[in-house]
Amino acid sequence: MTFFRKKIEDIGRMTTLSQEEILQSTRTVVQGLEALKDEHESIKGTLVSGIQGLHADESALSEEKTHIVDRNLEMLRLGIEEAQVMMALAGHLQAVEAEEQKLKAQVRRLCQENAWLRDELNSTQQKLQTIGQQVAQLEEEKST
Repeated sequence: MTFFRKKIEDIGRMTTLSQEEILQSTRTVVQGLEALKDEHESIKGTLVSGIQGLHADESALSEEKTHIVDRNLEMLRLGIEEAQVMMALAGHLQAVEAEEQKLKAQVRRLCQENAWLRDELNSTQQKLQTIGQQVAQLEEEKST
């Protein structure tokens, strides 16, 4: 448990984090939350099984403790779910960024191809003009 606490403290000291570092830290936090959730579920099980056979005042105290553990469990589950949503969003964002890079590369390739096609068109038009001039010159020579 001290490992997770140490890791969380390390996360707090970091100022600028890369997306991958944030994801790794989130995974670590989720592991810590899962461990806490398991521990709380075990505590709750012990409390619930111990309620039977207790006096009324002891039973009320045990039920209050169970209620507190239930609230903690709900907060832990919420934290885990939120972290999972964050990781899913990060994965989606990475996919979108990868697609954007792919499309940018495709645009660059198409611009290069377009420039090449324009050069080819200019070259062909010049050849056509030269041939047209040669044909006109030959027709003029033929008629004279």
